[in-house]
Amino acid sequence: MHKLTAMQLDALAESGNISMGSAATALSHLLGHKVEITTPRLTYTTLEKVRASYPLPCILIRVRYHKGLEGSNLFILSDRDAGMVANMMMGDPDLPLPDELDDLYLSAVSEAMNQMMGSSATAMSEMFSRVVDITPPEIEYVNLAADTPIGELADNVEVIQIAFDLKVGDYISSQMLQILTLDFAKQLVDELLCVVSGESLPEEPALSADEADTLAEIGNIFMGSAATALSQLLTKQVNITTPRVSISTLRQIRDQFPEPCVVVTVEYLQGLTGDNLLIISQRDATVIAALMMGEEADSPADLDEIRISAVSEAMNQMAGAACTSLAEIFYRNIEISPPQTEYRTLGEDGAAEKKLDELLVKLSFRLRVNGLIDSEIVQLIPFIFAREMVRVLLEAMGGTPQQSPQFAFEPFPEPAPAPEPILAPLDFEPVLAANVPHWRQEVVGASYQEGTVQLDLIRDIPVQVTGLLGRRTVKLKELMAVSAGTVLELESTAEVPVDILANGKLVARGEVVVYNNRFGIKITDIIEPWQRN
Repeated sequence: MHKLTAMQLDALAESGNISMGSAATALSHLLGHKVEITTPRLTYTTLEKVRASYPLPCILIRVRYHKGLEGSNLFILSDRDAGMVANMMMGDPDLPLPDELDDLYLSAVSEAMNQMMGSSATAMSEMFSRVVDITPPEIEYVNLAADTPIGELADNVEVIQIAFDLKVGDYISSQMLQILTLDFAKQLVDELLCVVSGESLPEEPALSADEADTLAEIGNIFMGSAATALSQLLTKQVNITTPRVSISTLRQIRDQFPEPCVVVTVEYLQGLTGDNLLIISQRDATVIAALMMGEEADSPADLDEIRISAVSEAMNQMAGAACTSLAEIFYRNIEISPPQTEYRTLGEDGAAEKKLDELLVKLSFRLRVNGLIDSEIVQLIPFIFAREMVRVLLEAMGGTPQQSPQFAFEPFPEPAPAPEPILAPLDFEPVLAANVPHWRQEVVGASYQEGTVQLDLIRDIPVQVTGLLGRRTVKLKELMAVSAGTVLELESTAEVPVDILANGKLVARGEVVVYNNRFGIKITDIIEPWQRN
């Protein structure tokens, strides 16, 4: 990719100046000390050179943009500076710093970075005249003198380094680095220059909120079944989180996976027409292969033909399980071809330039395997096929006419009035949380069920139900003083009903009761769908 012009570099520096100025203000409020972050200095470099000039333990902060911008960047802060920030948050900047930051220090630094990056995203929203959202910053404690990977980029990839002088009262006078890929830097510059000139970027198709939510749920069910199959295959606990949905291109994804990776192509033969890709990093694939072959997973070997074959079998099992789950929610038979597993660099298969810039829906999942893998697995769906999947699912769920090109989530008709049943308290565990697979199943009338037979397909999906007594925000130093016998006063009063959350969504309120020698909640109020956040 061509380097940025002098004008583009100036625009990038100004963008960094504004966003980090807001971050400095947020940090100042948090620490109670004056914070200065100076005008940035931009240089072209590689991660290998960053290691050489910064050979000491440090904190890596990875910030991913999921709305308004597409991409991620890295911030690097020395462990001493991070420790001083944590001490200030705990109320005593003169505390001696440990030789190695423990979980308490890292938690404090994570909260500080969260506040800073949130404020920075707000400033960028104002600057770009659009909503810019980020995921919670990911914190990693590494030693750059070692061969530990820096983020997801290879050491020889050219990047832009933005160096800020960081001063906090009389305690910190140091440097903080920001690392940007060339593609993401150019995206920032193009957006900013268009706003300044009053021009608009070419309009691209976008997903509505309903479409994004539906695709996230499809991905959640797809990868949830795949995770179960992988767990049984590896005899290890496998967790895959709810995905982040965004629009991207293969060119942008290639920057995230610059090294060879495992690319799995899944083609639909019946029920749906299209294909999608699963992308797994080389390291994650080697760990999966090692576990399947009975080898030590903490020092996996290179991916040879035998190990690629093992990974291919794992992908075959995962895709088969996922296909079965999709058939249930789409209410139709769905068949796929055997997944094609390749070990290659993205874009080196002779893909035409047009194909590299084709719009894709990107679903990013966090993959964790019993302490051996904590990484990201990416699912790519062609934009047109993604919209077709949404249309087909909504037709199966709500009976939308086949010929209609428009679709939306329609509320179900209200059930006919029926005598109010007496609700027994939900059987909650002492921590007020349980899996309740049949939420409100007893109180729906026959008229509700007749037109929505397809709902039976998803009634057995477990829903995490939580009873929330209340919340309270405390300073870290207060939390450190907590001991056995300490009473934490919540913001809620005794008369206020307890919130009942289903998968984190408020669905009802009620009163705490004792039922069969267990705590339970007697439901007093149902929150209607239109009232929920």
